[in-house]
Amino acid sequence: MVRRLIAENIDSVEQLEILLLLFQHPQRTWNAESVARELRVSALSAGERLEDLNYDGLVARVDGSAGEYRYGPETPALDEAVRGLSTAYAERRVTVINLIFSKPVDKIRTFADAFRLRKKGDDNG
Repeated sequence: MVRRLIAENIDSVEQLEILLLLFQHPQRTWNAESVARELRVSALSAGERLEDLNYDGLVARVDGSAGEYRYGPETPALDEAVRGLSTAYAERRVTVINLIFSKPVDKIRTFADAFRLRKKGDDNG
């Protein structure tokens, strides 16, 4: 479940740390500036990551707010996956980071494979 969450929803260590920050403080509301101060990242980047996490159903925008979020996964399965991710990151940080960094290579390989020349007579192309 953790590997799937990383594969489908986590594109950077920064995004992971933002998700885990909100997970660790579920009652607190966060905006890009407060996340940026806490994690020492750019507020612009933090805002983009918060939007991505909201789109993926991992955090919820606070009703009636302009850019405030809190931990609020859309499903119990997502909550369970984030809990597992939090444990995995605490216990096997390097493994989790390696999973995140291995993703772009896989995407590039898939993209490159789409342009692979096929042999003459190949039924697939």
